[in-house]
Amino acid sequence: MSTQQILIRLPEDVAARFKAAVPARQRNKFIADLVASAVARQEDELTRIAVAVTDEERSNPELMQEMRDWDATIDDGMEAPAANEKPQAR
Repeated sequence: MSTQQILIRLPEDVAARFKAAVPARQRNKFIADLVASAVARQEDELTRIAVAVTDEERSNPELMQEMRDWDATIDDGMEAPAANEKPQAR
């Protein structure tokens, strides 16, 4: 597996405790495991939020209509594109 070096800054007291608790040759793995775990929790939370929003939209027809009403404004503020051009913001 390839790796990428990233510079992080820790408060001095946290860095000292980290160095005292985790042997030098195990620190990269320790931090990688912590970051992977934290990112997975964050992704799980975002998934739960997306599912909750989708469930709410399905169970609330008025909300779905309101969302469709807002979708109608997506191109507001955009100039009509000429042939073979992408829309441009005004």
